[in-house]
Amino acid sequence: MGTVETFAAGVLKFSTDYSDEDFKIEFDKVNGIYVHKRSIITLTRSRRRYGTIKTMVPGTISITTGKDIVETFNIRELISLQEVDEDRKKRISGSIDLGYDFTKAQGKSQVTLDGKLAYLGELWVSNASINWLQSRQDSVADIKRVDAKTDLRRLLSRTWYLIGELTFLSNTEQALEGRFTPNLGVGKLLASTHQLYFGVSVGLAFNNENYVDKTLNKNSVESFVSSTLNMYNFDDISLNANVKLSPSLSEIGRVRTDFDISLKYDLPYDFYIKTGFTVNYDNQPAIAGNEIDFIFSSGFGWEFN
Repeated sequence: MGTVETFAAGVLKFSTDYSDEDFKIEFDKVNGIYVHKRSIITLTRSRRRYGTIKTMVPGTISITTGKDIVETFNIRELISLQEVDEDRKKRISGSIDLGYDFTKAQGKSQVTLDGKLAYLGELWVSNASINWLQSRQDSVADIKRVDAKTDLRRLLSRTWYLIGELTFLSNTEQALEGRFTPNLGVGKLLASTHQLYFGVSVGLAFNNENYVDKTLNKNSVESFVSSTLNMYNFDDISLNANVKLSPSLSEIGRVRTDFDISLKYDLPYDFYIKTGFTVNYDNQPAIAGNEIDFIFSSGFGWEFN
């Protein structure tokens, strides 16, 4: 006997009173499951349910929703589930990883930090992330970069959702002290399976940009289209990729593009190693010749839930 903690990316996390660590079970070996607390349940073909789940016949699941409606599915149609605990703190998950490089020659040192937080409710989903880098070297100007964002999503149906997002970018390469960009849009989930998630969103954004040279400070309005691809359940390997295209509405001809991709390999005890690549492109930068800023990072991290 024990408790189902989470099921995602093809792995069922199961805890018991007699074990210090949670058991992790590959779900393709599971023929039955019983979860008595209400859970957010994701099925294939972008279907989503909120209720309890149990197996009456091996190889199937029965989901009971708040209106006491019972639906039966093949157990292989189950993609993920997460209990919605009365304790809201237990609805939060996250990860953090650090990287550090030091070279005696020229006194070069570099520190990177990558962190994520997520909250999952019945109809509301929130995510936050930060990517921070600082590099120092003798006789060379310091390099600093901060890329952070937080978003809040309101589910409308099984595939549509509203999204509000706030992003912040600061980097020395483009002499950008800070770009604050609130976004508002609508998104659609296009694919959701045992091994991938793919969605797109469109909307409007407002830029407030501050530069080292204060005379370059400006505000602008943009449209945007973005897409997200998550791939998982490939022998402890997962991949996340995001791309966002932002044509300006108030500065004709200006287009910005943000792209990031990360590859993660899971280790025992919720540790992992990860490598990532992020690019920010602006075809009309405030300082000519600085159209592109990018960062490549790698590190060791830990997840919690």
